[in-house]
Amino acid sequence: MSHAKKLQRLFLLLGLSSMVFGRSAAAADHGKKLDEFLSQGKLSDAQEYFRDIVAMNSGDDEARTAQGLTEFLIAIEQLGQANYRHGLISQHAGNLPIARLPIPTNAEPQQISYARLREILADFQKRLATSESTLADVKSGSVQIPLYIGRVRIDLDGNGKLAEDETLWKIFADINPGVKREQGEGFYISVDGADVHWLRGYCNFLMAICDVALAYDEKELFEHCGQILFPKIESPYLVAKEVVKPENLYDAKMILDAVAAIHLAKFPLVDKGKMASAHAHLLVMIEQSRLCWAKANAEMDDDHEWIPNPDQTGVLQIRVSREIVTGWTKVLDELEAILQGKKLIPYWRKYATGIFREPEFPEKGTGINLKRVFLEPRDFDLVLTIQGSNVEPYLEEGPLSTPQAWEEMRRVFRGQFFGFAIWFN
Repeated sequence: MSHAKKLQRLFLLLGLSSMVFGRSAAAADHGKKLDEFLSQGKLSDAQEYFRDIVAMNSGDDEARTAQGLTEFLIAIEQLGQANYRHGLISQHAGNLPIARLPIPTNAEPQQISYARLREILADFQKRLATSESTLADVKSGSVQIPLYIGRVRIDLDGNGKLAEDETLWKIFADINPGVKREQGEGFYISVDGADVHWLRGYCNFLMAICDVALAYDEKELFEHCGQILFPKIESPYLVAKEVVKPENLYDAKMILDAVAAIHLAKFPLVDKGKMASAHAHLLVMIEQSRLCWAKANAEMDDDHEWIPNPDQTGVLQIRVSREIVTGWTKVLDELEAILQGKKLIPYWRKYATGIFREPEFPEKGTGINLKRVFLEPRDFDLVLTIQGSNVEPYLEEGPLSTPQAWEEMRRVFRGQFFGFAIWFN
């Protein structure tokens, strides 16, 4: 190699090194600024700060990731504030996917109408879409920025003051109660490329839920039974004024309201396009989960991982074996086959053998094409759907997604399938 070529190669290496170190320094600085903003609950300031950096340098993926994270947190905060403003009864809403926020009790809640409830859902979905769109532009495979879970402050009651328990930690603790509170201040996730895909998947999952809710008109249910969730609802019925306190969960009024809710779970379709949008979001969720695991499995480090591969420890200290990763891949394949109509959901009436006997389903037979449920939606009726007549238009003959197959996949997770599913997305 000539002397000139050696010098040229040396300068190239020096240039690459300065780029790497410069980027590392920028990433560290972004991490400090993100922590500074979030620990003070200044989510909007953080969003604006990192958005300006991205506008000046479109290749700064750490800044873009920080922006997307902040936009997701703003969506959560705004939803929490809306729920608090109208006094959402958290104890009754605990099983609803987008209502599991540890909001404080509001002694003087505002009245909520059905139209306002739809506005809250639409606003939440719009903010999620903003975050997902920002994260979708993250191209680098070497993103890494710390997110200090215990320091992130979220103003859930919207009073402009940050109470001691208004932190992201409370939401995190719901997912992983085993992590002790005293770990909070120093507890952080090193957000990397895998986590970007993970969060995009969750955004799409939540947007799909919003789409399904907004596709139908649930006003009649709300005006008869909305008091189950909100203490002051706009309704022409006197029963809606009789709110059951959370501690009286088995009160006769509460039981009858629940029965009425089942009876009224029949909704006219008002926006066919929302169901198609929900279907698309669910497919993207599966795609993002695959990309998340592809990046996670390729990682060689072990730096405060949220989604660890089998050779990493992870911040939750839960070992993820290769068998579990393979099992989750099969879950994604099965879900995708169902959503694409390549596998059908068994039509239980066809195979029912008795009230005390578990039906046996063949690998091929009569089932519901879930893809058509989304793309050819009709008015929804819960009771008739369970009974069967409401799904008859979607019945086809073909390969079935059998309970036996799902049981085999659940076996891999050793009785903790749903916990892993919520975590893995």
